[in-house]
Amino acid sequence: MSTYKYNGCGNTFVIRDFEDGMNYAEEATVLCSSEQFDTDGLIVVKQNPLEMLLFNRDGSQAPMCGNGIRCFAKYVLDKGLSAENQFAVQTLAGEMTVDILQHEPFYCEVNIGRPDYSNEAFGAADDASYVNRTIYIDGKEITFTSLFMGTVHTVVFVEDAPAMLESDLGEKLCHHPLFAQQTNVNFVQVLNQEELIVRTFERGVGWTLACGTGCSASFVVARDAGLVKDKVTVHLEQGALTISGTEDVYMNGPAVFEYKK
Repeated sequence: MSTYKYNGCGNTFVIRDFEDGMNYAEEATVLCSSEQFDTDGLIVVKQNPLEMLLFNRDGSQAPMCGNGIRCFAKYVLDKGLSAENQFAVQTLAGEMTVDILQHEPFYCEVNIGRPDYSNEAFGAADDASYVNRTIYIDGKEITFTSLFMGTVHTVVFVEDAPAMLESDLGEKLCHHPLFAQQTNVNFVQVLNQEELIVRTFERGVGWTLACGTGCSASFVVARDAGLVKDKVTVHLEQGALTISGTEDVYMNGPAVFEYKK
């Protein structure tokens, strides 16, 4: 079976068509390894209806991925799996609507849905509020907000988001006992009311060059705190995404086919 590699703002994936009887959790650990394709995840494509299954580099399954669904959409276009420029994609986080805005270079917009701040949605370990919650890690005070935005996310506002790549705080928050299912951790620097810088420590992956649902979650928390307007540009290490919305959240960004073998 052919394996395809795609890239969404530096977030890389191998993509394969669905095949009955496959252990995709195990397959992900092999295909995504540095000895093989060296990617962040494995995307499995099911048809009739279109459905995206996503497995992280460590074999764990995630409900959704913002960069992944754009790569999925590019694959659908490349393979002619849909004759329309708008189509629905089933995910474990619900149905997502994709609008292909431009074929070359490829850009699409995805309706990510609405945020859910309820503790039940993201596997909170207790009943206390996770909005502007303060805890101590290694004696330092950390304030964060957690929510479900396609998957579980935690947002921490910082003065210098790129500098957090040198910190172990992302890993420690990801594995903190407060998160029964672990959490993706987004460090967010507010540049102005229309621009953010985001760096994400992703559960099952580690530091990643981009996280679409993480950018969406970061926008939502910043918007709800009155720090940004209803549309922002989110700057990543290898590109940028446009995130917008007042109720449903929309993600606009690129995806690139790299190669197949």
